[in-house]
Amino acid sequence: FAASVLAMAPVVKLGYWKMRGLASVVRMMLEYAEVEYEDKMYDPIKDREEWFDKDKPELLAKNPLANLPYLVDGETVVCQTNAIFLHLGEKFGWNGNSVPETLLILQLLDEIYDLRNEMIQLVYSFKKVSRTEDEYLANANEQISKSCPGYYAKFEKVLERGGKKYFVADTLMTPDFHIWEIIDQYEALARKISKESSLKDFPRLEAFYKAFPEEP
Repeated sequence: FAASVLAMAPVVKLGYWKMRGLASVVRMMLEYAEVEYEDKMYDPIKDREEWFDKDKPELLAKNPLANLPYLVDGETVVCQTNAIFLHLGEKFGWNGNSVPETLLILQLLDEIYDLRNEMIQLVYSFKKVSRTEDEYLANANEQISKSCPGYYAKFEKVLERGGKKYFVADTLMTPDFHIWEIIDQYEALARKISKESSLKDFPRLEAFYKAFPEEP
């Protein structure tokens, strides 16, 4: 007997492919909030039938937009990455305390998603951008030397203007999690191809990157 995807404890359930990907940010948010949750990871090969033929149809009955990642929170089914971030932010008080703060949060979430999509072009073979080792190395070097500094300069300016420890406040808010995750991915990429960190010219952003994992 297979239990329903909507009827399994604990109350919060996160579903995504068995990889770091988009769900890594949701995991960090849930861990930081000390929420008990089930981390359902679908193997892209072995569990395709479980996802497409069993779990997804059940979720579609609750939310016509059902896809991966998904978050089941009691009777609520949330899909689409930024929507999940904002749902958790609302639940835990991380979406700002004023209209200007909330607007900044929304803009930051969109901006870091743009940089995340640059990484997707590099690492996902189905994009047919990095089809060979030489193409991969050329594209990786270009992202570290050009794409990252362009985005990082914007984030550095936001931190400078705000004068806070993090992007919106002196405590973590919703966009901080995704921004840290993408920077960490690019730091790993720089190490892999023996390139210097793109953070070296952005002291405030580098301080943010170092401070984030020190949070209890």
